[in-house]
Amino acid sequence: MSAFEKFKRLVGRPDVTIALPSDPFIAIDREAAIARLKLDEKGEANGRADYPPEDSESLDDVESEIAAEISEYASRAQIDASANFRVYGERISELALLRELSTVTGASEEAIGDYRATVIKRKGELALAKDAIKESYSELDDFKAEHGLNRPAHRGLLPIYAYSTIGIAWFIESAFNTAFLRVNDDAGLIGGFVAAAVVAAVNLLGSAFVGRKVWPYLFYRKAGPRVAAYFATSLWLVLLFAWNLLAGHFRDAKAAGLPDPEAAALGLFADNLFQFDSIYSYGLLGAGLLFAVVAAIAGFKMDDPYPGYGDIYRRHEDRCEDYAEQIDDAMEDLRDIRREAIGEAEALRDELSSQFRERGNIIASREHLRTRYRDHQSYLEDQANALLSYYRGVNTRSRTSGAPQSFRKRWELQRTELPVMPSEPLIDEEVERAQNALSASITTISAAYNEAIESFEHLDTIKDNLRNG
Repeated sequence: MSAFEKFKRLVGRPDVTIALPSDPFIAIDREAAIARLKLDEKGEANGRADYPPEDSESLDDVESEIAAEISEYASRAQIDASANFRVYGERISELALLRELSTVTGASEEAIGDYRATVIKRKGELALAKDAIKESYSELDDFKAEHGLNRPAHRGLLPIYAYSTIGIAWFIESAFNTAFLRVNDDAGLIGGFVAAAVVAAVNLLGSAFVGRKVWPYLFYRKAGPRVAAYFATSLWLVLLFAWNLLAGHFRDAKAAGLPDPEAAALGLFADNLFQFDSIYSYGLLGAGLLFAVVAAIAGFKMDDPYPGYGDIYRRHEDRCEDYAEQIDDAMEDLRDIRREAIGEAEALRDELSSQFRERGNIIASREHLRTRYRDHQSYLEDQANALLSYYRGVNTRSRTSGAPQSFRKRWELQRTELPVMPSEPLIDEEVERAQNALSASITTISAAYNEAIESFEHLDTIKDNLRNG
């Protein structure tokens, strides 16, 4: 599991974010308040009674009722504003990445370490394959120098093509010889085909073996195996002619109706080696020689003409292909790991930016709440003084004496403030450090990938190094 994946699991707990609050402040309907508090009736009644006295400096009972009601509104506003203020704080605390900023930086550094460890592991695995390639080049060069070869190995026929050629040649020869060997056969056409198939099988299998195992040594550098190959080829030619001559005499014996044609063929072979009774027997001889040469050539073409060169060259090619495939696999794996690591880092960086912007919006909304709360207290104070002024006006117009001193005083609401969070702006530096760490991890991972790709030795580089010692 990558470092970023572990970090995502760490901060990937279900989001229990509380919904952001709505406006908690109420507006006062002044006309409704005047009617509900009966300010007209009470003001007129108290005015006719010259109440409060002219020398009164405190609020009367009606004014105190107005002040109490507005103070109650202010208390409710404080409770609602404080609750909403806490909601904003809880919403900020639910921003997971901002809650784990130090872990973001640690995960970035760990991801870089994990990626570099993967690169080192892949390079170590390729080191073994590279040693095998070097040994393969040395083995191939030594073989070519020992046997005086300065050419690449020739690719032989694919085994399926060679065996198919031999099989088709056997079938054609068998079918061709059936026409010659079916005469005077008790089993008729089937008996003739069986005899022809046996003759063709011995003919072709032996020839294919000579072409595959003997003829390559005709080109061998060492004299001993080369002389033995010439001797074996000469012996094969003698046996090939003898076998096909014997097949021709066998056909003559069957055509003459001689008893025991197999034994009779041996007698004809000994008495008249190259003389047949029928032209068809000469056709049998020619067909046998022709298809035998075809089988021998097919066997010879199955591999490079120089003995052992094809095998060692194929082993070398297989090692080269295996090394190239390992490099491709390593590059593909590193490419996938790079893509995943960079993708996760970019996703974290984007999410961090998103949560940071959201945090800014929440803080701005919370500060707006603080301003609104201050303004709402001023609003309530103004509403209270407006109600007091209305009551005092009715009272004054109904009095026979002058207005009391208290009517000239403005009522003041006892104000409160929402708490201040002085430490929150410090998170900006931490967010910037985390974002820089994620950006640096993206850059470092990309650089590590490029460095790893450049450090892989390809086949041409290995070959040039071997040539240069």
